[in-house]
Amino acid sequence: MSFSPDLHLLEQLPVSRLGEGPCWDTATDILYWVDITGQAIHRYHPVDSRVETCKTPSMVGFAVTCADGGLIAGLCDGIYKVDFATGNFTKITMPEGMSPENRFNDGKCDRRGRLWCGTMNLRADDVPPTGELFRMEKGGLVTVEKDIFISNGLGWSPDNRTMYYTDTVRRVIWQYDYDLSTGEAVNRRVFLQKNDGPGRPDGLCVDSQGRVLTALWPGWGVEIYTPDGKLDQRIELPVPQISSCAFGGPDLKTLFITTAREGMDLQKLQEAPLSGGVFAVEMNIPGLPEVPCEIDRA
Repeated sequence: MSFSPDLHLLEQLPVSRLGEGPCWDTATDILYWVDITGQAIHRYHPVDSRVETCKTPSMVGFAVTCADGGLIAGLCDGIYKVDFATGNFTKITMPEGMSPENRFNDGKCDRRGRLWCGTMNLRADDVPPTGELFRMEKGGLVTVEKDIFISNGLGWSPDNRTMYYTDTVRRVIWQYDYDLSTGEAVNRRVFLQKNDGPGRPDGLCVDSQGRVLTALWPGWGVEIYTPDGKLDQRIELPVPQISSCAFGGPDLKTLFITTAREGMDLQKLQEAPLSGGVFAVEMNIPGLPEVPCEIDRA
């Protein structure tokens, strides 16, 4: 198997059981990511290679920066405001009637700071779909999609007119017509139905040319698709369980890739000992800056 010559493991970072949700804070040049089952939010300061960790009271599906400071995180039982320095968690909201078998899995903000996030059943591969996709407005959650198996990767085109959304079990990335002023996503249709080849679509991001980058679980790589849904490039990795990816670095040309070792037996770990690490690869095309969450965004 061949790997990009620019791909490297960030050896100084902690190994995750289920690494997910990389998020680059352009205001501070800090990378955040979560370890879902390891119940932790990590942050990495590339300028001095410093790593800090905030333990979470339950499994954490995502963490994004907040416009008024701190983080917004999705835990098992709701959306929380997080003070990383003190480890204080304050619940903001939770879906009405949320099943105790569900948890939050992935979340991201549009370019007005409007939070989108979703849930999944803890046994998503074995039970009917009980997950949902939500949009947060003035501290509350509005249901946009129901009957989701694993709510996953989200992203927006550079012109903000298209939203992408993943259901991993269905092996699909949908696209919607998006109105940034209202947060309305309509006219759902298939962008990618990955029935062939290794892996299922997981987390995703969009670059400045509108290409969609999707992590493949368990697919040993990240695939990059043009805005019209054609495979443009594949980044091979030395581990199978690729969970998500995000652009960062001073020029937004560094692609950070999270991976996992959850569920791998000893033989599989011996075959892929770097599983659970965070990788970085330098890209020719930069990404787009993440926008901090505006909690009261209407």
